[in-house]
Amino acid sequence: MMDTNPLLARRAISRKERLQKSLSCLFVTALAVSVVWVFAGGFLEGEPVYLIVTGSVALLGLCFSAYFWFKKEEVAHNREVSRFIKRRIEDDRAGRSWISRIGYNTRRLLCGIIVFVGVLSILAGLGVLGIQIYGYLRFGEWESVSVLWTASPYWPWLKNPQTWFGLHRIVRDAFGIMPLSLAFVLVGWLIAGFGSALRERVTNRGHSAFSGRTR
Repeated sequence: MMDTNPLLARRAISRKERLQKSLSCLFVTALAVSVVWVFAGGFLEGEPVYLIVTGSVALLGLCFSAYFWFKKEEVAHNREVSRFIKRRIEDDRAGRSWISRIGYNTRRLLCGIIVFVGVLSILAGLGVLGIQIYGYLRFGEWESVSVLWTASPYWPWLKNPQTWFGLHRIVRDAFGIMPLSLAFVLVGWLIAGFGSALRERVTNRGHSAFSGRTR
């Protein structure tokens, strides 16, 4: 049996709590897949992009569900997490379940998803750069992929502006200079940084709230 020791900031997670978290995650995943189904008009009539999005949502939900089920303990790696785990141990001993903290846990989860999206964007940028390097090494020609080249088919204003002509020149020149790989990395870095800062803020506010409650 694993130790539940507030001095070591080590907390064993009960099977009941792991099951509740895992099933809750599966419920949210099923709800998200249902929403995609409705907007896609059904898989048989939907385009492949909807299948990809739906599959990604389902896979992400299953990964989170598996994570919650197999995570059997919480161990502190810094002071902030140590205080948090000690509060959780006090909640366990007082009979307060994780459901009473669902709002706090949900906010942390959403912040984690923001960070995950940022990391995916960074990986996409590195992937585009890798494809360009591969093409150069194999064919000896560097194929430049700019934001303008990628965004033009989806943004008619970039091709044929009807107004804001000065702004169009600025945006066109900026997008023409900016490589797509660099744009993905910068946007991903900003998103991940924002999500990380937001998650830290939520965590600190949660610690303050729980500290005040137990005094």
